[in-house]
Amino acid sequence: MNQRDPDAAHDESMAQFDHLPTIRFSHLRAFGRSAAHGQHALKVEQKETYAMQRGTAVHAILFGTRKVAGYEGVRRGKAYEAVVEANPDTEILTMTEHDKARRMVDSIRASKVAAPFLQGQTEHTIKFRWNNLDCRATPDVRGNGFLTELKSSKSADPSKFLWHARRMQYHAQLRFQQYASERPTMVQESMEIRDHYIVCVESDAPYPVTVFHVEPEAIEEGERLLMLWAERLKNSASSDFYPPYTDCIVPLVWPKDDVIEFGEDE
Repeated sequence: MNQRDPDAAHDESMAQFDHLPTIRFSHLRAFGRSAAHGQHALKVEQKETYAMQRGTAVHAILFGTRKVAGYEGVRRGKAYEAVVEANPDTEILTMTEHDKARRMVDSIRASKVAAPFLQGQTEHTIKFRWNNLDCRATPDVRGNGFLTELKSSKSADPSKFLWHARRMQYHAQLRFQQYASERPTMVQESMEIRDHYIVCVESDAPYPVTVFHVEPEAIEEGERLLMLWAERLKNSASSDFYPPYTDCIVPLVWPKDDVIEFGEDE
């Protein structure tokens, strides 16, 4: 009887998911919602909201990675589309949004607390292999032993941003970037990451800036989330089955003695 070469089996296992696109954090986070959301994220490029475009502009102005310009007019119609098409290397904002982005950057630059954590390699994309998946990550800042993510938010109030950061899984994003930073590649040496920071600037005047140190227990929780999402992705890819939240009937009941508030979701 012919015995299967264990090395060949190992190679086959390693290549099992090579048909998938390069995995980004946004793909994994989508699998955290459901496999159906994850499949959609793998197939469809996420469309930037106005807030996301303003955040992109803040990054571009601060780090000098992309041109940013203001546009006299509304951000729709043939005239606007013609300007965007003629300037593919430029982030085009309305004059109001452009002014706001610049004021946010001015506030960040004026923060003595934030300054040390914005020093290092900025917005460098790293391609790496993790969990038998081809992945890519682009840390905002890779400093001397630390990673920093720059975020804009409706509130930089520590008591409020805490819940926003956890809902957006920023701790998992930083852990994913740590995987990338600590793996040597053909174009970079590995870098030991000891600390993780978030520099948050509020998106309305007076544009306060708060610096957060993401504690080790949060990073550990982020790691558990990444492993869970990756396993869901691989199980779905192996079976070619991407279910939604559930594929059975769910009873709709209210907990007893709970206070029910009627209103719109945020």
